[in-house]
Amino acid sequence: MRNLCGKKALVTGAASGIGREIALQLAAEGVDLFLLDIKEAELADTAETATLLGSQVFCLHCDLSDSSQVTSAVQTVLEKWDDLDILVNNAGVAFYGPTHTMTAAQWDWLLAINLLAPIQMTRELLPTLINRPEAHIVNVSSICGLVSGSRFSAYQVSKFGLLGFSEALRAEYSRQGLGVSTICPG
Repeated sequence: MRNLCGKKALVTGAASGIGREIALQLAAEGVDLFLLDIKEAELADTAETATLLGSQVFCLHCDLSDSSQVTSAVQTVLEKWDDLDILVNNAGVAFYGPTHTMTAAQWDWLLAINLLAPIQMTRELLPTLINRPEAHIVNVSSICGLVSGSRFSAYQVSKFGLLGFSEALRAEYSRQGLGVSTICPG
């Protein structure tokens, strides 16, 4: 994408950290935003700052561990906008500790947010994205998606999976003009 001005982006995990900074940089480039997060007060602050930068901003409280809320969020975005140019799957959570001490509920919650929500969000938005010239998906993984270590296996599984998903999307949709990038902070 050469010029971002006038594009529309959906950013998950936009209330703080990397998601907030991505949202604000997009706003500074003239991108209109749809921001999702579970932290409503911080999300409102991000939206206010993005608006001051000149962006039109919509916010939605969304628990990405709940697949019905992911579907509802996608429907809300598509009701507000006919199209979408950029999807940023940024939201993420972590648990640290020995693998055998993590409960099934902890694994399920972490994988739902870090891996399954980005897959679902992407899958549900692909028909819209592939019809846009220069559409782009950005998946925020981690250095833990590239190298492994001890005491955070669930997090690493989710980030390795997101990196693999990005590579699969790129192979499948690049000929249709869809860009896919993975950011691996760390």
